[in-house]
Amino acid sequence: MFDPEAARPLPGAVEVLHDLARELAVVVAVSGRSGSFLADRLELAAHRSPLRAVGLHGLEEALPDGSVRPRAGVASWRPAVEAARDELLAALPSGVRVEDKGYGITVHWRSVTASGAELEAIAAGATEVVQAVAARHGLVPRPGKASVELVLPLGIDKGTVVREQCGGLETAAFLGDDAGDLLAFRALEDLRATSGLRTLKVAVAGDEVPQSLVEAADLVLDGPGAAVGFLVALDARLRRSSF
Repeated sequence: MFDPEAARPLPGAVEVLHDLARELAVVVAVSGRSGSFLADRLELAAHRSPLRAVGLHGLEEALPDGSVRPRAGVASWRPAVEAARDELLAALPSGVRVEDKGYGITVHWRSVTASGAELEAIAAGATEVVQAVAARHGLVPRPGKASVELVLPLGIDKGTVVREQCGGLETAAFLGDDAGDLLAFRALEDLRATSGLRTLKVAVAGDEVPQSLVEAADLVLDGPGAAVGFLVALDARLRRSSF
């Protein structure tokens, strides 16, 4: 069974991110996971590097000491999220999981033991329920990998995070593997067109990675292992050039 809490970085991933954060102007991990999840998995308190970790698509930031700071204005949405969560738990079929992330909800069907047309029907039915619940509570549905997320209607996403973090930079790259990462790719495209920022859009391929993300990328890596290898090679090159 798929368990989001069981997810762990691949060997070497955490160390290379902290190393790169010490070498580059800005390194940010941007995720749909919560800030507390990122603080734990990225071992922020242990490493105390300049690595930044932004959770819930921009609604939270995990700080170097491991604490989490929500963006202003999000706390008032907690009652709406709780009400939506309870409705979803009552309405969705067995096997479709409802994950409460504090200021958002992810509904996913990765654990459903079905395939083909049956799985497509389950996904369509779950998506329809999520859309109806979102409308009742003023939340916004956003598609993901075998999932739909309910997010706050604040206009904050991975694209806005990229725009914020790229201020003053000459070069920027983004690695992504989910539908929400298309917003980050589009932000880089806009910045390249309007400010001359040199950009690299990197898709990390996999079975559940949207084809639209792969098609929009400048570079496609063959899975998470290749992504770690890419970062390790970049770190090695930076170290060589510093001597």
